[in-house]
Amino acid sequence: MQSSAIIFSRFMINRLILFSIPLPFFAVCLVMIALNGIFGDIDPEKTDRQTLVRVIQLRDFRQFSPDLLDRMTDRAEQEFGRQSPNKPTFDLSFWEKNVHTYFQTHRSSQRSYLENNLTLMARVRYFQWMNEYQSLPLTRKAALMNDVVEDMRYWQEIYFDYLRSLEQPEPTPLELYQDFLQMIEDFKAGATPEEVKQIDSFANNMSRTLFAAEAQKTLKDWFPPLRRN
Repeated sequence: MQSSAIIFSRFMINRLILFSIPLPFFAVCLVMIALNGIFGDIDPEKTDRQTLVRVIQLRDFRQFSPDLLDRMTDRAEQEFGRQSPNKPTFDLSFWEKNVHTYFQTHRSSQRSYLENNLTLMARVRYFQWMNEYQSLPLTRKAALMNDVVEDMRYWQEIYFDYLRSLEQPEPTPLELYQDFLQMIEDFKAGATPEEVKQIDSFANNMSRTLFAAEAQKTLKDWFPPLRRN
């Protein structure tokens, strides 16, 4: 009876081993299916919010065609931009905060895909604004520039929310301005001499409009309007 039990046990173990052999293969297949929306062909207009985040984090947009990069930029703005009903939030776990804080405070000279991708999408939108601004009559240029500044202030506040979630200090106005200048220099990569002049000219207009908007906001904070009795 004991030998029969041993034989049956060995039989069952052998069967379990036999049927468990495909499990790693199935696991790999499941991972590939899960990542297909990230590393496979991308349809920006049909990409959900979570997948969009992963694509921006893990794909290299430098490999995208100009058309796909434009579409990804439009999709990201639709999902996270100033007109989006769902403002980005940063509900990070304890471990996620530690990882983000480490990379935020130990920046490498080698940029991540995320940083490169955000710069590329910002460049797409910058060139669109710049070209539209040049084609507009003088009476409509100010309205466009005000919209541009509002977008910049919106993304600045998103960045501040991110830093607050990590309990990191906000950058000073000087640091923000230096980051802005560096971004403009990044936009010049691959640009023609004529485009470089246009980039600088548009950046100067943005700086003046932003400075005027911040000065006006400061004055309102210092001298709030008097209430009428």
